[in-house]
Amino acid sequence: MSATNPSDNLIIREFTSSKQTKLFQSLQDARLTGYLTFINPLQQNQWYFALYQGQVLYATGGKHPLRRWQRNMTSFLPSVNFDPSYMYQKFAQISATSNSSDDETVEISPTFWEYKLLHTWVENKEIRDEQAQILIYSTVTEILFDITQGMEVICRAEVDDSLFTLLDGISLASVISESQKQWQEWQNAMVADRSPNLAPVILQPNQLKQKTEPQVYQEWYELLNGELTLRDIAVEKKIPPLKVIQFFLPHIQSGIIGLVEVGDIGQPHNSDTVLIVEENKQQPLIACIDDSRVITSMIEQILAVGGYRFVAINDPLEAVSRLKECRPDLILLDIFMPEIDGYELCSQLRQNPYFADTPIIFLTSSDSVIDRIKSKIAGSSYFLQKTVDADKLLNTIAKHLPSGA
Repeated sequence: MSATNPSDNLIIREFTSSKQTKLFQSLQDARLTGYLTFINPLQQNQWYFALYQGQVLYATGGKHPLRRWQRNMTSFLPSVNFDPSYMYQKFAQISATSNSSDDETVEISPTFWEYKLLHTWVENKEIRDEQAQILIYSTVTEILFDITQGMEVICRAEVDDSLFTLLDGISLASVISESQKQWQEWQNAMVADRSPNLAPVILQPNQLKQKTEPQVYQEWYELLNGELTLRDIAVEKKIPPLKVIQFFLPHIQSGIIGLVEVGDIGQPHNSDTVLIVEENKQQPLIACIDDSRVITSMIEQILAVGGYRFVAINDPLEAVSRLKECRPDLILLDIFMPEIDGYELCSQLRQNPYFADTPIIFLTSSDSVIDRIKSKIAGSSYFLQKTVDADKLLNTIAKHLPSGA
């Protein structure tokens, strides 16, 4: 679909309910048919609202469109036989389209395939119109919450008369009211700086074991794996996301449980190095080479407690060049990775004069005598299991850092 007559960008700070009402009312008055794009430049998120004559039909986008769709399907349309591979296929098509040009300024119009699928189900009488409306209501409410939490967004309206008008629109006043109610509750609970799109993960298993019953710990161990977001867990437990974070908050504040970024389901991982540099450049810089983003996110959380700067490298083939750029004071290295294992990579690093004396600590799920011998031969400084708790990791790093680092 081709968009025409793009409006000037509008910067909105603190997108409160009154500002939301005023904006959408102006679009209704203008009877705009097209779509509205919200951009959070800091988080690099984009959300899209489909409109017909100013009435909101649907919304999509954000960090986890497929997770959100699957959650809503589970909650409101559990009887629909829906193949998750359809979502992956749609995501792949959208990604291929958005990456087809080298011009980063090219804008791709949203497809709203979820909305079209809902209409097909209503037409085929697989679901009732009321069921579709409930799902749309939940979707738009969640998106407005995320936009509001972003504090500042860029808004742009674009005319596109090829958009569809198939299902009845929702009561936007009710959606805005519900979204703002949830956001106010999130603020009152003092968790406004924590997104419900983050995934809880256990950072200090030994301490958690001491504070919980064995059965409870096992349940948490399976649930808090860094792959399910607070919203995902809320759907599984049939409670609001606020109740989930409030339940775990004491352990989050004590550093026993961390909150990490997680990708969308079916989303291909970006192999680019993630570099997180704190303002205090005097703190030692720790690099972690691991193909698992869950592991590097968990390590980042632990090292933040210790005040360290952190570099995550998820593509081992890029490790040497990336490490030369940032010159870390200590390297954490996974052993079992695709294409090149930790032993070979460690040997390469030791042959490079930049890293001849840099402490290299192996992280692995295996703990055999043979593995320890092989790690020593490769030139490692120490050997830790991946299930290590925060205190042990921080103590090991402090022990192996060069004096003065």
